[in-house]
Amino acid sequence: MTASDTAAAPGEASAGAPSDAPATGVRARTRRAILDAAVSVFSSNQAASLGEVAQAAQVGRSTLHRYFPERADLMRAVGAEALDRTRAAILAARLDDGSPVTALRRLVVEYFDLGPWYMLLFADPLLADDEAFWQESDTAEGPVRDLFERGQQDGVFDRSLTISWDQRTLWWTLFNAWSVVTEDCTSRSDALRMAVRSIEGVVLAPSSQPPAPSPASPTEKPRTA
Repeated sequence: MTASDTAAAPGEASAGAPSDAPATGVRARTRRAILDAAVSVFSSNQAASLGEVAQAAQVGRSTLHRYFPERADLMRAVGAEALDRTRAAILAARLDDGSPVTALRRLVVEYFDLGPWYMLLFADPLLADDEAFWQESDTAEGPVRDLFERGQQDGVFDRSLTISWDQRTLWWTLFNAWSVVTEDCTSRSDALRMAVRSIEGVVLAPSSQPPAPSPASPTEKPRTA
């Protein structure tokens, strides 16, 4: 599966236009609204109907079906959009710019807002078992593996760990952070701070670890009998 597989709504290409031409203008905004609504609705209730998605997107059900005739079509489009956003996040993180440590921190920040999309993708049976989708996702993350390799070559990332371990640590920790936001009502800033600290605690070489914070002074006086 590629992102272009779901770029245009079925039956909406203008006469003479290629069938894989990307949607633009109103079509693009409508499509994006439907995808955002699908992530929001299905994240709360995986059994929700397409009618509920249409209502959340503020479009008619017939409009939604012109873009995505079946739920499977919609979920494949969600997957394609998630891959596009992943690639955009990697570009925004500028992984070749500056030290590997600062690049990794930028990546965690950029990846953090992908949480609702990947939480849904892992839970949805259609895409959770789609080997082609996850292979494309793995290919998209080539620059991330290059970052971990550069960090190890520079001696700032722990060389005793494999690149695969570093990459899995990144995702495991992000899923943990996303979960505490949704389940424990932890703020985004606190979850992001703990995610960065946890990832660095595993990935960084001992000599690159930030100093441990000093113990806080007690603020409560001991009670007297």
